[in-house]
Amino acid sequence: MTLNKLKSSIHTILIYPLIFMFSYLLKGKKEKFKSFFQNSFKNSQNENILTLDIEKFDFINKIKYFFDKNSLLYDKTKIDYTLNLDINPEIKEFRVFDFAKKIDMFYSLSMLSSRVSNDNLLITFNIVNKKFNDENANNFLKYLLITYFSRKIDCIFISKDSIKDKNILKVFDTLNTHIEDSKFINFSNSKDLNVITCKKNNKKFDIIWLSTNREIELTDFKKVYDKFGNLLEKNIKISKSPIYAFHQ
Repeated sequence: MTLNKLKSSIHTILIYPLIFMFSYLLKGKKEKFKSFFQNSFKNSQNENILTLDIEKFDFINKIKYFFDKNSLLYDKTKIDYTLNLDINPEIKEFRVFDFAKKIDMFYSLSMLSSRVSNDNLLITFNIVNKKFNDENANNFLKYLLITYFSRKIDCIFISKDSIKDKNILKVFDTLNTHIEDSKFINFSNSKDLNVITCKKNNKKFDIIWLSTNREIELTDFKKVYDKFGNLLEKNIKISKSPIYAFHQ
């Protein structure tokens, strides 16, 4: 190992705890969501984009791009993420790294780095599944919702032409209808209950789901829609399947 590589390895080991700590402390800033979903990524000729594949979370190997003095200066960071919808984004790798924590870690990197000038991130989703079921639809929606409530992603690039399943496409279109031109208000998490509160056209609504298999009866909302955009009128439950509940 050369002296420079040894110094780089030591630096990575020393800075990792700081990055990890800041991943809990740094909060996203994005509030208004306009054109959050885009069909394809088109790189401006005047921008230098750091593109990283994080299908496998070999985080240690990514640090060098943000702190190596010999690295390029980047305008933005784009994360290429392969979506296997059989995998629940709330499942933790090594008991820590669920999908939300991966976003937090890269946001921490970009905020601390002197090599990347933009604190926000871009993300490209590529779906690999050939067959789909209702659990896949729930997982797909949760990947998008986690990206949304992080407030750390500038926009998501996902090709609608690549979504071959009609139910997955309905889930995507329904979410886009709700959050396009929306304002983020709050995200709360209590045990297994997750609630995103948004506002659009002076109407406030919650996106609600559970991370476990239990169900809770929902009351005191004006209108409630399921993940496909269907109006729910009776026996409305909070479950693993996210719903849209409009305030009275």
